[in-house]
Amino acid sequence: MLKKLVFQVLALFAISTLFSAFFHYFGVNYFIGFLVGTVLQIFAFSTFNTALTAYVALKNKKLENERIKEFSYQGLDVVCPCYKKVADFVPVKLNTQNYYKCKECNKTVSIQLTCDTAITTEPIISTELPIVSEELIKQLQERASNANT
Repeated sequence: MLKKLVFQVLALFAISTLFSAFFHYFGVNYFIGFLVGTVLQIFAFSTFNTALTAYVALKNKKLENERIKEFSYQGLDVVCPCYKKVADFVPVKLNTQNYYKCKECNKTVSIQLTCDTAITTEPIISTELPIVSEELIKQLQERASNANT
């Protein structure tokens, strides 16, 4: 960290010295050239850093929007109706027509989404077992044997 800071300060002074030599060559005071070079470098670095930060923030926002868009998809495992029967996972949306291109036959395949309804019921859970008497069982067996004859 300290090494990087020292390098940046030395680079700032070196470039400012080149600015001052250029200004001195044209008859301007050496220190004014050094000061102008330093201020220009700081301004350029600040502008570059601000632009880079804005670019990175914009890029991250774009990636986040794409990620949200991908998460909004729901997918289905589908099988192409061609003779190759290739299975594929395809994202689908409920508010549009859904199509995909088969990997093997290169044909466009439409996905038809259907909906079924069913009435839900509660299971009958009995805590008491029915008591069946032996006499009732014998009567049922007699009826079954009489019906067979």
